[in-house]
Amino acid sequence: MAGSAGKGSTCAFLAAILQSAGLTTGLSPKPHLHSWRERVQIDGALISPDELAAEASRIRRMVARVASAQGSPTLFEVMTLLVLLHFARVGVDHAVVEVGLGGRFDATNVLPAELSIITMIGLDHTDRLGETVEAIAGEKAGIIKPGGMLVTGAGGGALEVIEKVAGDCASGIWRLGREIRLAEPRIGPGGSTFCLETPAGRLEGLSVKLPGEHQVRNAALAAAAALFLRGRHPAIDEAAVRRGLEMARIPGRFQVLEGSPTIVLDGAHSPDRARALAEALETLVLTERPQARVILVAGGSQGHDPASVMAILAPPATEVIATRSRHPQAVAAEEIAEAAVRAGRQTEVVQPVSEAVAAALRRAAPRDVVLITGSLFVVAEAMAALGLDASDGRE
Repeated sequence: MAGSAGKGSTCAFLAAILQSAGLTTGLSPKPHLHSWRERVQIDGALISPDELAAEASRIRRMVARVASAQGSPTLFEVMTLLVLLHFARVGVDHAVVEVGLGGRFDATNVLPAELSIITMIGLDHTDRLGETVEAIAGEKAGIIKPGGMLVTGAGGGALEVIEKVAGDCASGIWRLGREIRLAEPRIGPGGSTFCLETPAGRLEGLSVKLPGEHQVRNAALAAAAALFLRGRHPAIDEAAVRRGLEMARIPGRFQVLEGSPTIVLDGAHSPDRARALAEALETLVLTERPQARVILVAGGSQGHDPASVMAILAPPATEVIATRSRHPQAVAAEEIAEAAVRAGRQTEVVQPVSEAVAAALRRAAPRDVVLITGSLFVVAEAMAALGLDASDGRE
């Protein structure tokens, strides 16, 4: 599964549907929040530390041979090998695998996928994938397999590129807004409902707990993919689709911690994700708190444009606290602060992330909202500071 935004949530929805159908399901989302174990899941359970160590031991000699003959593989390539071999050892019925970066040259692209999903396309990792959505779409479209099937939420020029690649590969294609149609969406703070029509059938009154209009689109892609797979796996019935969509959870994606103050965690790192976050924050949180101030804690990662993200997220905030995660590819907090100041907001640099979170909580009144965002690495460190982990389901 590839795309600029929505990959993690769409993976979570699809894996939950397959699991609800009684199919043994492997899930490999990226990046992880707290532990590499999060990248190796079977039916919603993380690989155990002992199993992870055993798998790493099994591939050690293989990795050494490759390093000797061709040069050292990257950590991501080694982890991809571990994930796929573990899935094969367990004997999963389906593996739901998220790409790491791009698609065409991603290590996960060795998979002979019967179904590919490309979510929406935006300006993302422009330093490596290209400076236009069309160039980026070309890289993401590299996961389309000859004679396979594609489900996509892309639009505009990106969709035109994807359609051409799909045509060249003789791949089937279902597009959100064409073959996949949403109807009667009702968005609420506790989740949303919608109806879905696809070439494989219509489902009414579907429900998701993950909040935000963007999650309805992600759920629609996952449900459509499941309906396509139903042709080969009759166990994926309507009940499984409904159960899966309702049970799906994903930490750090518009995760709302009710309290005084309210805390919102979201790994928005691109302009598209920032717009979706700003819309969800306004409609699902701030409408119920008209007097609330928003204190924004923000960091970023290389390959993204902090100026574009801050131009969207800083104006709704009362003040901004710029920070930096421990990740080696984190953007300097000063760069985040400069972007927020250009967006017209009072800004202070506070590091590390744990101290930035503590500073925001000290300044917030009980009615206020503390928004923590900019990258999943910032969100992960904030969750640790708040005493949460990747399995925490509080919303």
